[in-house]
Amino acid sequence: MLELMGGGVLEPSLISHLPHGLPVAGAADVVVSGTRDGQALLDQLAQDGVPSHLADAGFASIADFWPPWCAVMDGGEIAAMCFAARLTDLGAAAGVYTFPAWRGRGLAGVATAAWSSHPDLADLELGYSTLMSNTASQRVAARLGLPRIGLGLRIA
Repeated sequence: MLELMGGGVLEPSLISHLPHGLPVAGAADVVVSGTRDGQALLDQLAQDGVPSHLADAGFASIADFWPPWCAVMDGGEIAAMCFAARLTDLGAAAGVYTFPAWRGRGLAGVATAAWSSHPDLADLELGYSTLMSNTASQRVAARLGLPRIGLGLRIA
């Protein structure tokens, strides 16, 4: 495959089932898309601009908040997000990102658990995948108790 595509790298991944309604650990401040608070956050970002820690991570504008999404807030700042990395009529795959200043505090798990309860995802199958090289993401899946359902292969 790589030869046909003119080169690239094969990246194996682990695919897990993400159950609906996982409990959100702690007393996290979570803002959810499609709610009044979610719209207020988007309005604030549209007015004030995206903070540098979001832009540095590739969230250059509110268009990069792929709905449905959940944002874990810390002191009024977005510390972690879970969003629809892939979305079809049948299922959705979680994409999760913790911004560097907040890493190591379990916030990716909080964001993912909150996302699993998002009303817009209620009728969809949910998945969580992680590259085998991404041990931090694998720890999130393990902490949430996500059952592994398969392996994948990404060509980059």
